[in-house]
Parts: sequence; structure tokens; C-alpha cells
Amino acid sequence: MGSEKGQSLIEVIVAATVGILVVSALTFATIFSLRNANFAKNSAQATKLAQEGIESVRTGRDRNVPIAGNFQINGFNITSWDPDLWSNQISPNCTPNCYFNINSSGELQYLIGASSIPSAAETIDQFKRVVILSDDATSYTIQKTATVIVQWNDSTGSHDSKLTTILGKL
Repeated sequence: MGSEKGQSLIEVIVAATVGILVVSALTFATIFSLRNANFAKNSAQATKLAQEGIESVRTGRDRNVPIAGNFQINGFNITSWDPDLWSNQISPNCTPNCYFNINSSGELQYLIGASSIPSAAETIDQFKRVVILSDDATSYTIQKTATVIVQWNDSTGSHDSKLTTILGKL
């Protein structure tokens, strides 16, 4: 018999395997790129929300906006920035952090002193935002530290964006 033309079964299997590997690699790369793009979008949005939070706290300080909730230091109810908050040391009274929300009128709403973000944190779409106020023993009458944390979850786990600023007494 003469030479027969055509492909053997082994050649077909090798070609199919190579094709499947190429398609799988392209699919993986596309999914990976989409996840990274989604993470970048969420990260940028979280940072923007944290910046807005810092600006709200700064505006509240500038305008002496009331502080809502039952925020007490040494038995004294803190209801405003000046003189209440500036006259009292925050840090030893909240263990380890004093958590606040920013309400619709720009006021800080005291939540709780806790070690982790409370469940009552402000929810904005898929994000949770809280403000932490703190100070130190030597400069509490002239400066406070405000930290805004924005947290979100996605398929890879929990993430957060954190911005901190030092606020001086006006």
C-alpha cells in the first residue's frame, strides 16, 4: 500500500490539548485582569470616601459642628469640638479606639469604643466607613488625630483604605 494522507489520532489529541491550553490561559488572563480592574476601581472609590470623611471631620472642627451620641470622657458628655473635645483627652477613655460615623448633617455620631470596626459603621454602597478620633497625653488640648477607615469585601477577601490627619485647634 502507498502512503496514506491524514493525521494520526495522536496528532489530533496534541493539537486539541494545545488549543485547550491556549484558550485556558487566555481565559485566566482575562479573569485576572477583570479582578484587578475591579479591585482598582473599589480601591479608588474607598480612598475617595476616606478623603471625603477627612474633609467632613475637618469642616466639623472648623465650624464647631455638634458631636452626637453619648460620647463621654471622664463622665462629661462631649457635645462639641470647642470647648468640650479640646478640653478632654480622648485616648484613655476609649479602648482602644473611639469610633464615629459621619451623619447626613456632617456631625460626628459616636458609636462605641472598641478594638474593631463596629457593625453600626456607616454603609455607602458596598463600603463601610468609620472615623477614629484619638490624641496623646502631651498635646490633647492643641491637636487631635482623625483616622478614616473605609472597608469593603470582594472575592479575594476584606480590604480597607485608611487616611489619617492631624487636626490642630483653631
